[in-house]
Amino acid sequence: MSTENTINILIVDDKPENLISLENILQEEDVNIYKAQSGVEALELLLVHGFALAILDVQMPEMNGFELAELMRGKEKTKSIPIIFVTAGAIDAQHTFMGYDAGAVDFLYKPLDIRIVKSKVKVFKELEKQKLIIQNQIDQLSQALKWRDDFLSIASHELKTPITSLRLQNQLAMRNYEKMDMKAFTSEKLKKIFTNSGKQLDKLTHLIDDLLDATKIRAGTLTVEPIKANFATLMTEVLDRYSDQLAAMRSIKIDIQDPVMVYCDPFRAEQVVVNLLSNAFKYAPGSNLEINLKQEGTSAILKIKDEGPGIPKEKLLSVFERFKRGSNSEHVSGLGLGLYIAKQIMDAHRGAIAVESNLGKGTMFIVSFPAVSE
Repeated sequence: MSTENTINILIVDDKPENLISLENILQEEDVNIYKAQSGVEALELLLVHGFALAILDVQMPEMNGFELAELMRGKEKTKSIPIIFVTAGAIDAQHTFMGYDAGAVDFLYKPLDIRIVKSKVKVFKELEKQKLIIQNQIDQLSQALKWRDDFLSIASHELKTPITSLRLQNQLAMRNYEKMDMKAFTSEKLKKIFTNSGKQLDKLTHLIDDLLDATKIRAGTLTVEPIKANFATLMTEVLDRYSDQLAAMRSIKIDIQDPVMVYCDPFRAEQVVVNLLSNAFKYAPGSNLEINLKQEGTSAILKIKDEGPGIPKEKLLSVFERFKRGSNSEHVSGLGLGLYIAKQIMDAHRGAIAVESNLGKGTMFIVSFPAVSE
């Protein structure tokens, strides 16, 4: 059974035979038993482990069960642990009061009745399991709230950038119009205005698409509809569309095998390619870029390699997480969702995406789609 589903119980008695007897009664698949023969040993265990229940013998030399319970109640880590006292016989009202005052929730009397012991311990086992379930739900809710806050913070910042650019451009054009400054509306300047507006609108659309996809992923509603498609044709179309950005790289080496037939959702597959190319344009501008596509066995392998700054080794495992951005992210736009979305799309295709990188030598992303067997 997973350790996440087990609970810890501490039993304390100065006599080994009593510990063994109680352990045999309590031992079950979902229980870890920790034994201590003194109050000092018990305190050492209490500092290291979390316990759902402590069963303490009342009559022990040096530190009796009541004294140990009082010490437990004085520590933040152990003050909430339920305590059951074990005694050799009936105790008077004063000692009973002392026990409950020290934190006891119940008493067990020797000789131990197996059914009574199991019944009482079962209650605390169930309480601990319910507590763990509730804590897990709280943790999930806290994580969801943190994700929401990060989401809104980054989204509001990134969405403002193209909107601000469009607003300033519109205000400038309106001012020139009110002044009847027709020099600001030559065909070349109008073309520049429309081109810049188009770029900002494309950026807005891309950001909104990423936000919607991230929301779908979190809700478990992101779907793919794979069909038989030529990945080489898809790649060529994407590269044609991004010819201006590719031309800005220092050099481009493209090697695309044609045809490379795969089972994929063309829209989602294109989204993966675009996200990887955009990543190279953002974090390795003006560097050398290599793009390679070929079929290897039962897979279609796409490799996109840049010669940018690279990714530190300790950050490689987190590049596909939400809101993870490069070390120079303050100089680039984006939500930090592109690689996260790409990973989710590849998982939905039962494909794979991986990254290899060396600082100062660049980064390579490797994508694998299921190929169509002839």
